[in-house]
Amino acid sequence: MSIILYELKSVRSARVRWTLLELDLPFESIEGREVFSHPGLRAIHPLAKVPAIRDDGRPLYESAAICNWLADSHPERGLIPAAGTWGRALHDQWVAFTLSELEAPLWHSARNTFLYPEAERVPAVFEQNDREAKRALGVFEAHLAGRTWLVEERFSVTDIFAGYALHWATRRELTAGLPHLEAYLDRLLARPHCPYGRS
Repeated sequence: MSIILYELKSVRSARVRWTLLELDLPFESIEGREVFSHPGLRAIHPLAKVPAIRDDGRPLYESAAICNWLADSHPERGLIPAAGTWGRALHDQWVAFTLSELEAPLWHSARNTFLYPEAERVPAVFEQNDREAKRALGVFEAHLAGRTWLVEERFSVTDIFAGYALHWATRRELTAGLPHLEAYLDRLLARPHCPYGRS
């Protein structure tokens, strides 16, 4: 297997890098700001966004699709519940919830912080987005009470996926007063391949 990862290590690409490392798969990294003008990335992603991979010559983009594919391709590693199982349904649920309920408001605030031209930014969205993110964090907090991991009581791609957004929420200082979530983040950060550190 030959894998090329197009990435910026501080963004959603971290999910894919972490998955590759947990699976112990060799890969070539094309990283840095110059990645956006790299012809290899532009040949994969129509908007030239990261992460994207080329796996044995086959192009794939979007972190959820990539992480699921990589883990499904190596079922012996046990990093994702098998397709057609209840565990897989729960994995899909938590990935969708993470994207729609937690990451979406965080990303909306981020775009209004550094991505949009200053004249187009809407600072008023921050309070609303933080409120929506905190609602989602409350769901994680309740689910993690008495649990070690999100699905099937074993570390999986589900945790890698959620971990990125939850770490982002800590950088926005939104996780205070959520002890189960904080303990869960500590468990994630203690894993050798986790790409994040405590803010």
